Amino acid sequence: MSLKTAFASVLKATRTARGLSQKNLAEVSSRTYISKLERAQCSPTLEMMSALSVPLNLSPLTLIAMTMSVETGHSVASIVNRIEDDLAELAQAGINEGLQVLAPAKPHKTKAFSLQGRQPMKSHKQTEFLFLE
Repeated sequence: MSLKTAFASVLKATRTARGLSQKNLAEVSSRTYISKLERAQCSPTLEMMSALSVPLNLSPLTLIAMTMSVETGHSVASIVNRIEDDLAELAQAGINEGLQVLAPAKPHKTKAFSLQGRQPMKSHKQTEFLFLE
């Protein structure tokens, strides 16, 4: 399965589970663009994934982890474990200092990412180009 198709499945399933319509998500983009995403006709930018996460009340990283799970067939837990291992290895290599990444004080299982106070991007417009031969 392609990443576009996996993301399309995750977006539609998450939107439906949250009781939202495409029109609800259109506050961060157009309903046409949301429809194209759900039909795997285009791929979202990182900015759009961040914007979509607000009305879905999710971390953008959750959308990415779920998409990777659907695409690869690996569990979300195994993907998160891999991310934690990668981050620990990068921190040990000193990457965090160069990027000014804050290391957590200690691991925890509580929801660390909060969407409170985040507002959807009001003036964001998504543009797609189609080149015909």
